[in-house]
Amino acid sequence: MTAVRLAEQVRAGRCSAREAVTEALERIARLDGELGAFVHVDAEGALARARVIDAMVVRGEDPGPLAGVPLAVKELHAVTGWPHAMGSVVHAGRVADHTSTMVARAMEAGAIPVGLTASPEFGRASFTASVLHGVTRNPHAPELTPGGSSGGSAAAVAAGMVPLGTGTDGAGSLRIPASYCGLVGFKGTYGRVPRGPRHRGTAENDHYGVLTRTVRDTARFLDCVCGTDEYDRASLPAPAEPFERSLTTIDLRGLRVAWSPDLGYAPCDPEVAAVVEDAAKAFIAGTGARQVPADLSLESCGAAFRTLSVPDVHAELRNAPEDRLDSVHPTVRRYGDAARALDADALVDAHEARARLVAALAEGFGRFDLLLTPATQAPAFPAEGPMPAEIAGRPVDHWGALAVTFPFNLSGHPAVSVPAGHAGGAPTGLQIVARRHEDARVLAAAAAYEHLHPWPT
Repeated sequence: MTAVRLAEQVRAGRCSAREAVTEALERIARLDGELGAFVHVDAEGALARARVIDAMVVRGEDPGPLAGVPLAVKELHAVTGWPHAMGSVVHAGRVADHTSTMVARAMEAGAIPVGLTASPEFGRASFTASVLHGVTRNPHAPELTPGGSSGGSAAAVAAGMVPLGTGTDGAGSLRIPASYCGLVGFKGTYGRVPRGPRHRGTAENDHYGVLTRTVRDTARFLDCVCGTDEYDRASLPAPAEPFERSLTTIDLRGLRVAWSPDLGYAPCDPEVAAVVEDAAKAFIAGTGARQVPADLSLESCGAAFRTLSVPDVHAELRNAPEDRLDSVHPTVRRYGDAARALDADALVDAHEARARLVAALAEGFGRFDLLLTPATQAPAFPAEGPMPAEIAGRPVDHWGALAVTFPFNLSGHPAVSVPAGHAGGAPTGLQIVARRHEDARVLAAAAAYEHLHPWPT
């Protein structure tokens, strides 16, 4: 079942939360050995929470819009009493003493966390593998990656173990796994989902969210967790109209829609570009929108993104025991080395590059209302990694392989990946982007595309 349908069944007493959780636990036990999506399962806690939900229904109380829905939690999100290693040997054995605001609000709405899902170390890769937990695999093709860094949640949802899985998106970590696993992965406007109570990121790139099989599931989850949080200074107020309702109230006819396979600078695999361009054309024709030229030529901001991001990794490593640093992934170690070499000029240059990016996108969104791109530039690659070093015959570095996703983390624009088709043996996604604070428009566009181009759930 979708999350929405399951919650309505539980609220109406036609299905018990215990049944829903039991089935989720059985699927995890049956399927996860091959996929490696979960790194911790709390069966006892989930069943206890289910009993509370079922008792509320018996008493005639409404447990909430996510009543009884099993929820996978990415291991970068804290849940009191659960492991909180963040995919790293540096924090192996650490136990969380608090719960993420997003997870707490989902629980208040009736969701039932069943366990933690895998992330690469500190979420710093677009495939999901770590020394601590091993390799996570794509349910569509186990030899391939589900993407990263929210790959564990994506694999769990795509395999049908749970309807919802939380994720983070610092450079594409919701949208990339959604693309490779045939899911919906939405990154809201910066601050849309609060990151309290102890998020300490300095880069202002991090977004929280959820991976789902339907746009409506995403909208309902957002309606349950959005809103200001005193523990997150960037958090935004909830929208006046619920996202779930706006899926059908926003009119897309006549909107100016631009298609760009590369944002003017990023190489894109020809098979991916062809599949996603077909999806973009179908969206434009089916919604009554009108296509306009993108005329975008963004500069590469990879160096700026790295400069702004390295302090966050340094914060995790600076007090680590020396005997554990030897096991840190080389990518993460390079972040630490870059942090120690950081100077004021590099920071100024990075912020100026970000300002130029924001200005270029502001000018672009003066010409169009929605921007369509591939959600990933290359097909899913081997589960063990590494990330692509070449795309469409052009060499790329770490950031070059994320070139259509991370610019919208730097700029804070809302963006979603929805299934467009298949390329290279796994799904590939269409990315829809709108102006900042037009999250509802992005979701309405995704819902319209879903109606025109239904995908297996």
